[in-house]
Amino acid sequence: MATQYLMGNHTIAERMYRHDPSVMLHAPLRTLLYSDLDGNTKLAIDQPSLLFASYGDPRITDVGRELDALLARLVTLLGGEVPSQLTL
Repeated sequence: MATQYLMGNHTIAERMYRHDPSVMLHAPLRTLLYSDLDGNTKLAIDQPSLLFASYGDPRITDVGRELDALLARLVTLLGGEVPSQLTL
């Protein structure tokens, strides 16, 4: 079983939108909660910094890095193990 959610904050998205409206293709972020074959709950999401770096604007890339940090914090609060990619 899996459930997909959209996760975001309009004030954060606006910080990128003002530089390139096409960022709205990736904001809000799509997330997926699912159970693996062993019944463990998993969270899947595209890494924000990689998505937003693809726009080639350092102002947008910086927001993506901030979102990585917020996502790492969320994973920590949920008791999960933070992937090293989010802490670079």
